[in-house]
This record gives sequence, C-alpha cells and structure tokens, in this order.
Amino acid sequence: MKVGDLIKLHPGAVMAQDLSTDIALLVEKLPRPDAWEYDWSALVGGRLVKFGRQIEDSSPEVLSESR
Repeated sequence: MKVGDLIKLHPGAVMAQDLSTDIALLVEKLPRPDAWEYDWSALVGGRLVKFGRQIEDSSPEVLSESR
C-alpha cells in the first residue's frame, strides 16, 4: 500500500472509528518512534483519520492504486 491508494477498510476499523464508509484514501505515512515504524493518515467520508499500519494486514483490498 502507498500514498494515493484507495482501499476498503476492515469492518472492525470502520466500527472502531465510527466511520460512515469503509472506503479510505491513503493520504500520508506518519512516522512513529517505536517498532511499528509508521501510521497512516487517510481520508474517509470527508474526515481525516489516523490508523495504525495494521490496516495493511486487515485491509488487503486495494480498490485503486496510485501511480
């Protein structure tokens, strides 16, 4: 996954963040000082939402890849 990809979120991520849709546009990788290395900032339903990089494992469906 990379910045600009449109992904389908896992239902658990949608419920945890109380989101109105399961479609997210990855906007930015946010660095972290720990072993997880980075988080994702994503645009979801008009909101900018922060996710842990675990969404890469739980949201394998990339709907549209950026170039």
